[in-house]
Parts: sequence; C-alpha cells; structure tokens
Amino acid sequence: AQAQSPHPLECGKAHELWILPAQGNPVSLGLLPASGRQHLVLTAAQRQALAGAKQLAVSLEPAGGSPTRLPTGPVIHVAPLISS
Repeated sequence: AQAQSPHPLECGKAHELWILPAQGNPVSLGLLPASGRQHLVLTAAQRQALAGAKQLAVSLEPAGGSPTRLPTGPVIHVAPLISS
C-alpha cells in the first residue's frame, strides 16, 4: 500500500482498506500508512476474498482499526478493482 495525497487524520483515527466481495461482508486488508509505503502480506482468507471482489473501500476507523471486523466509521472512498 502507498499513501498518495492522504486525507488529514484527526488524532486517534486511521484509514482502513477493505475488500468488498460480491457477496458477504467487507474483509479488512489492514490499516493504510499515514504517508509513504507499507508492505501488506495477505492471508489466505484475504486472497480468497480479493479473488472474487469487484471493489475496494477505505473507511475512517479508530487508530487501531475497526474493533468489530467490519467498517464502523464513514466510508470515504470506494474504487473499482480491475484485474490485469
């Protein structure tokens, strides 16, 4: 993941990246870096959810990430996922 022109974050908040599968609940890919790059290693479950997904989303969450394994804050970006 790489943060380019990130939204300013209020203290105690973080951006979390989500896979939006065709069916079922969003699946977290983890927190996005406030700036710069971050290497993400996906679990088997994340890779499986990503394989059938058509969209990704970013939500605003508490600093440690969603406490419920689902987006709890506002979704601030949704983007199509295009395989190459």
